[in-house]
Amino acid sequence: MDTRALMALAAVREAGTITGAAQRLHLSQPALTRQLQRLAAETGLVLLERRGRGVALTPAGEAMAGWARRQTEAWEALVANLQGRQPPALRIGCGATLALTLLPGALVRLRAALPDLTLRVLAGDSGVTAARVLAGEADAGLVTTAAADPRLVSVPLHDDPVVALGPPGTPERMSLAELAAGPLCLYVRNTGLRAFLDELLATAGLFPDPVAEVESLVALRELVAAGLGRSLLPWSVAAPAVAAGRVARIDVPELHGHARTVALLRRGDRPEHPAFAALRDACLAS
Repeated sequence: MDTRALMALAAVREAGTITGAAQRLHLSQPALTRQLQRLAAETGLVLLERRGRGVALTPAGEAMAGWARRQTEAWEALVANLQGRQPPALRIGCGATLALTLLPGALVRLRAALPDLTLRVLAGDSGVTAARVLAGEADAGLVTTAAADPRLVSVPLHDDPVVALGPPGTPERMSLAELAAGPLCLYVRNTGLRAFLDELLATAGLFPDPVAEVESLVALRELVAAGLGRSLLPWSVAAPAVAAGRVARIDVPELHGHARTVALLRRGDRPEHPAFAALRDACLAS
């Protein structure tokens, strides 16, 4: 395996032209071209294709360049850790809800522990976050849906109970069937939380027709406060509004013991980012 040729391919991916890549690597254009040709011959793959005045990587080239970049970043992180130097930027994948609830406090604690650490937050739901960690695009991922891929290590942080909410004045206790009778506002479909709720309701033989389906959990909470209907939300999202008296928590016995587990993901088959343990501790403290 010619590591220099792999890095040359990664440079072409970033620069968009062979000339630009050669300048980044301080090589002549013919020398860089020969490296790429040897790599293509070694693998038997078409790695580049002409596109306008520049070049673009084929799917095979993209996969190979991405792998090369991830290996380089892992190597740099390992060396920095062994030398006791400041680690590279920590890329954290995180969904919108956790970005509003858990992440701010965790990042404040992390910055206090590692003030020179550069942080990058990548927005996306649990599925997108897990995919980014798998692809090496994120060093860690905050998720609420269990990771199915065996290459992912999942570090549980805490359980976030699912609670029923209603506008102020709502009865303090009702059955799940009474809650589902409506009016009911729910999170949008094709999300981990909605799948969780649909399964919970279906197990009880309930298939409600919501009056509203909302993409934001915070917006969903505010619709309940405005009196549009009742809802089911993670306690981390509901708690501030309950404490302020803007919404009422409803005791639904069938919900007891039902919670989503918030976890921190990383790749188990690659070197751990030097700041991962500090991020884990900051999340636990939050």
